[in-house]
Amino acid sequence: MGSGGHTMEMLELLKNLGEQYNPRCYVVADTDHMSIDKVKEFEDVRNSGTFNICTIPRSREVGQSFITAVPTTLYSFLFALSIVWKAKPDLLLVNGPGSCIPVVFAAALFDMLRLRDTVIIYEESICRVETLSLSGSILYFLGLADDIIVQWKQLKEKYPRTILITELE
Repeated sequence: MGSGGHTMEMLELLKNLGEQYNPRCYVVADTDHMSIDKVKEFEDVRNSGTFNICTIPRSREVGQSFITAVPTTLYSFLFALSIVWKAKPDLLLVNGPGSCIPVVFAAALFDMLRLRDTVIIYEESICRVETLSLSGSILYFLGLADDIIVQWKQLKEKYPRTILITELE
């Protein structure tokens, strides 16, 4: 989850998620109170199964330099390790905000160590028309996501390993 439109995009995607994905664990930056409220509203309406909301320190504040974001992201990663280990996710569905990076790294680490087998799917924001976001680029070029979903044909053409959202079954 992430502030602004990221949470709404994720909740829209989750509307179609099957009942087999239960319980659900939402990971939110600890300063993102709006997303926490939106998740609670979404789950109240959905009323299907159990969920919990876990918080991690924000990995990068808006406007924070990339150099100073390294230690804050590593700090977030330590929290993400514990959350991913306890949640034991079969599916990790993430989108745009930088807070997804420590969570994906934690899941990928457990996958590499053969301690978990988590499918990682990243959905790029509809706002990204020409290039992938920083989070999307990191996951694309490091190959950490099993699938990267994009919303625009020109992104699919530029990044051939992505999946155009209209191609989903």
